[in-house]
Amino acid sequence: MGEFVGIDPSRAEQLIREMEGGKDVLGRTRHGLEAAIAEAGPSWPGPAGVAAMHRSWAFFDETQRDLKWRMDTLKQLVPTSGNGMLSEFFPFDSEAEAARQGKADAKPIADALKQHEIESSIETWRKVTAATAATKEKLNDPAYAAALLNALGPDKFRALFMHWMKDKGPAMDRGLPPALLQQGRKSLGPLAEAYANAERAGRLGEEWRTKFMESTQPGVLTALIAMSKPSSRLLNQVALRVLGRPLGADLPTSPNWNLNALVEAYNVDPQALQSLLADNKDAAGWLLHPQRARMSGVADLEAKLAEALDKALNPSAGTAGVRDRAWFNIIRGMGAEDSPWIGGSWGTLKDSPISESLAKNVAPYLDQLARGQSKRDSPELKSTFPTSPWDTLAPDDASRFMGGLMQDKDAANILMKASQDYTLGLDIGRFRPFGDEATQDQYTSRAALAGGVANLMLSGSTHAEWTDDEYADWLAGVALLPVSWLSNRYWPIQDANVATARDAGMDEAKDGLKGAITDYFDKKTPATAEDIAKRIVQRQAEWVNSSLNEHGQKPLTEAQQNEVRMAFRGRLYDALVKALEQRGG
Repeated sequence: MGEFVGIDPSRAEQLIREMEGGKDVLGRTRHGLEAAIAEAGPSWPGPAGVAAMHRSWAFFDETQRDLKWRMDTLKQLVPTSGNGMLSEFFPFDSEAEAARQGKADAKPIADALKQHEIESSIETWRKVTAATAATKEKLNDPAYAAALLNALGPDKFRALFMHWMKDKGPAMDRGLPPALLQQGRKSLGPLAEAYANAERAGRLGEEWRTKFMESTQPGVLTALIAMSKPSSRLLNQVALRVLGRPLGADLPTSPNWNLNALVEAYNVDPQALQSLLADNKDAAGWLLHPQRARMSGVADLEAKLAEALDKALNPSAGTAGVRDRAWFNIIRGMGAEDSPWIGGSWGTLKDSPISESLAKNVAPYLDQLARGQSKRDSPELKSTFPTSPWDTLAPDDASRFMGGLMQDKDAANILMKASQDYTLGLDIGRFRPFGDEATQDQYTSRAALAGGVANLMLSGSTHAEWTDDEYADWLAGVALLPVSWLSNRYWPIQDANVATARDAGMDEAKDGLKGAITDYFDKKTPATAEDIAKRIVQRQAEWVNSSLNEHGQKPLTEAQQNEVRMAFRGRLYDALVKALEQRGG
């Protein structure tokens, strides 16, 4: 038994496609040609051509199947991708031989299971595990694995795992800890590998792909993926089955090892997690529910999930388009109007590595979120509109998403730094507010985006759980975002002393705003939220003019100052008032 095989994967796949094309041509030609031959009768010059045509089609079909089997098996034996010759010894000489052996090896397993169901003893279970162990060296052949599974059938296959788990507490519903799963690999690991290998090669029928998945207990499914190397498709099928259950379905009295198994699998295959979040609009809400990890009862699960999210969502992870869709679904799901992340009975992701992981990796999408805010506030500036699919994201959803993260102080600081970097990166200072038409258009567009990201931060910050002093400091910093570019970008200051003075001026401006906000919070002033917001906007406009004057730039006229002030007002006033009222009462 066994055969040495060498195949160039890219050439083999090309040949398979070419043979499929040949079968299509013969298939389309056959009926018309057969009808013409029958009509011509004995006068047809080549009656033997029909048989040759059928033999050609059969040759293509048989060769194609054999080559596909070899490719499927080789991919299991040599788990690498790319071009070039891949070589390996095969367990079987042909697909038919592999299938016959798989069917034959299923019988001892089925017989041992039947005996165990009668006697239920340690000895009968040893016979079951001995029968499964006999398959181990042959499982890399997907034809063998599929034949083994089909001969057992889904019911017997499921029963084997259920018998093993039945004395292990709520294992079938809640899963098993890693130590017990490691023990299980020694007995049922070969069957888990058979399922994963046959599924990866696309050799499982409908009864396995849907019915088995839908009717099998979650603990059995997570045991399957923990004991094998599942494909991304299989891992996500199991995830949807496990995560789609209501939170209340998971008993709070025992650890949720199902979730632990999923998270550990996603840390090995983060692209599968990226695909899950991108392809299913509900998955983000299920996986990232604020109490999903915290109710699990599994130590360090939040840290493990944060690590998996970082691997799946960082700016270089996976495929850009898939990553973009994943982020869109996360932001829309966490920012929904009835979001459990904000003001719900479930609590928040405060002091959570999950919040920090999301905050760290959302920076590339601040531009689209700022554009969404700008579109709402400046519908005439079409050049600043977000692109698809971000144009369908409600600005309030984006704000609530930010608010959910900002409940974690470290995450809030990460977002503040990202928003500052984004604003400075706009390089608005290259464009004087009142230059020629083209320059002013550039200034207006960039200022609108700076206002958009500030508005996003302000709206989100209404949900942050900070002290008044912390919040006043944050609010003052965010309020200066649309003008801070002037201090860093508008004037190319080479003199260190002058630059230091400039930065000190910014600090003084921030301190002044913070003082006004703190006095409002402490009820030391009769001013209303509207009064404070007006004062902040006025201070912004005054600071622009004084900074222009200080650095030798042409000052703004009173009319231009008014226009700048109204521009700031239009972009920030409502969000400022709401933030102040929310905090100060």
